[in-house]
Amino acid sequence: MSPPSQPNQLPERSSDLVDQALQKQASGQPFEREMACELVEAVLTDRIGVERFGVWLEQTVSVPPSAAVIAGVADALRKKMQRLTFDGLPNQLQKPMLIGDTCGTGGDNSGSFNISTAAAIVVAGAGLPIAKHGNRAVSSRTGSADVFESLGIVIDGPPQTAARCLAEIGLCFCYAPTHHPAIAMLGSLRRRIGKPTVFNLVGPLCNPAGATVQVIGVGRPESHAALASAAWLTGLRRGIVVACEDGVDEVGLFAATHVIDVSVEEVRHTTWIPEDFGINTAPQSLRADLAASGPAESAAIIKQVLAGERGVCRDTVVLNAAALLWAAGRGANLRAAAALAAESIDSGSARRTLDRLAKATNPR
Repeated sequence: MSPPSQPNQLPERSSDLVDQALQKQASGQPFEREMACELVEAVLTDRIGVERFGVWLEQTVSVPPSAAVIAGVADALRKKMQRLTFDGLPNQLQKPMLIGDTCGTGGDNSGSFNISTAAAIVVAGAGLPIAKHGNRAVSSRTGSADVFESLGIVIDGPPQTAARCLAEIGLCFCYAPTHHPAIAMLGSLRRRIGKPTVFNLVGPLCNPAGATVQVIGVGRPESHAALASAAWLTGLRRGIVVACEDGVDEVGLFAATHVIDVSVEEVRHTTWIPEDFGINTAPQSLRADLAASGPAESAAIIKQVLAGERGVCRDTVVLNAAALLWAAGRGANLRAAAALAAESIDSGSARRTLDRLAKATNPR
């Protein structure tokens, strides 16, 4: 008869996983998607200790993960994800056929206001339903959750509220800890590391509403191609994965933007400049105008943009909103999509959409 297992004894396979992962990463050997998935599942089910897992996670800061690793980590998180469900909503409210998102990786250290959040609101105002996925700041000054909260949105409501807002208003915020409760146990580890890890890369691939068209900004240029390949591996219908030449994880106003256009059929590489959108490239001397010291200032800038204030903040928002509208087939070209984004602002539609979301998420 074999001896009874000890309650706190980790299974041998799980305890070996971290060593295997570290060896593969150090030697440059192919790191299988399935192994990455198993590694994350092991820590989420307490088969690997958090600190032990952290040894590998910290390596993903200095050694850019491959597409297979990014896809495997996304697979593990998707299995545990609390998805938006539309059951129980009134008959006239249904899940949109096309859902967009502007969730990026963050971590570009630009100190700018939250451009992706502003772009999401503008796109929703233009009529494309948006499920904005995001979190509080982990490796940057301001996270999208912090900014939405400063804009008057209750960010941590139940998934049913987000589903109703998406179906009724065309805009919702999916707060990552609500929809990914399994990774809450890793929050202190990520804060201790203090730099973008593989979890920043997989966030855009784990939208709880099942976004079908996305603009994904990459803050680490060395991960640009890998993240685009991972988006294709995980089945994203249309993804515009962008990395600006000046290092920001957005479609850039001050420099050219390298674009990897991912669809089910193909993956294409191209380069955009602001003039493709009918907007002039801005001088580097104006870059400081994008800066925000924290969530309150970021929210204030977004309100100014939605109120129609002109300048580099508006132009940057229009560029990024237009990229998503064009990817979704709204506009024959980038210039036409930029006109739709500008109209969303100038007509007041974007501001009204935000106001409706604030009203819907706040208790009566």
